[in-house]
Amino acid sequence: MKTIQFANVEDQYRKYAGELQATDVQKLSDWVKGQTHLPPVTELELILFLHSNYYDLEAAQRTIECYYTFRTSCKNLFGNRNLDKDAILMAMDVLDLAILPELTPEGYRVMLAKIVDPDASKFSLSSLLTLALMCVDIQLWEEGCNNGSILIIDMDGIHLGHLPKLGIFTLKDLLYFIQEGLPIRLKGLHLANVVPFIDRIMTMIRPFMKKELLEMLHLHTKMHTLFPYIPQHLLPSDYGGLAQSRKSLRGNITHRVRCLIDMV
Repeated sequence: MKTIQFANVEDQYRKYAGELQATDVQKLSDWVKGQTHLPPVTELELILFLHSNYYDLEAAQRTIECYYTFRTSCKNLFGNRNLDKDAILMAMDVLDLAILPELTPEGYRVMLAKIVDPDASKFSLSSLLTLALMCVDIQLWEEGCNNGSILIIDMDGIHLGHLPKLGIFTLKDLLYFIQEGLPIRLKGLHLANVVPFIDRIMTMIRPFMKKELLEMLHLHTKMHTLFPYIPQHLLPSDYGGLAQSRKSLRGNITHRVRCLIDMV
């Protein structure tokens, strides 16, 4: 059975030779060791923080500070990992998450998310986001650095019954973490098959989004307007693409999530 396989550090240095410097990684490591409130940080994680900040040491330090401090303090998004495993397992039945196997022409990794159980009584935003962030962690650990990341949220299956469960404080926490603490180069956020009440959702989240994030947010009433950003052939077969079905791709990542929750 496949478990989590961490990316090889030497491969990262070779892949980004000329930009990724071992001396910078060492400087960042020394800084982390001097911050007594921070946990040990692996060399791979240091590389991810540097790369996501385009090798700016001070920016990487700020991201590390946010990443670890927020994960400790924000129980909405991180508490369930070891406090309520059943909630994560239920979230797996409600939400499909798929990591597309091929990169975009620009070298971006794409994650696709979709609600597959429309029963609003099973919808827990904090549990779903905890699951999603666990999948992001695993993808980063296994792949290492890439040129950028794109998130697609297929809103088909979301209805008005879900709206009262979109907790504004949880959404605020999520957007803060994405913008300040997540060690990725976010290149696009696409909402596809948008619901008729999307304006109400945007009213909730817009105040917590920086200009940079708003500029990379795209709303699509249909899937086909997504294709100029993500070529259709990269998508799962459910969407007319050449990749495996969304269900198959979902199984690839959720198996590793199960391994991860068994470890904590």
